[in-house]
Amino acid sequence: MQYAFNSSRFALRGWIGHGGVVYDDADSALYEVSESAFQLLSLLKDRVNHSPDQSGQTTAQTAAHLAGLLIGETPEDTDIALVSSVLDDLRTMGVVTCRSA
Repeated sequence: MQYAFNSSRFALRGWIGHGGVVYDDADSALYEVSESAFQLLSLLKDRVNHSPDQSGQTTAQTAAHLAGLLIGETPEDTDIALVSSVLDDLRTMGVVTCRSA
């Protein structure tokens, strides 16, 4: 699976060491996210696809790639499983989208 931040609907704001919040533009709701979830979302949000049409859509990333970026080294299977679990929870909320790799 490849994941991308749903920037057309959600906004992200965070504070170092304190996690963050996700604002849902569809219903004006705020969701508090943990520091690790905020870091994941920040990585996804910062991966902007510079396609020829300059659409501004975020580039999809795999859980393994994101886990490696978070820990700064090759992730183990348990690291990837933890990242996948967080991403699946965020996907259920609609904050991230996914597609088959």
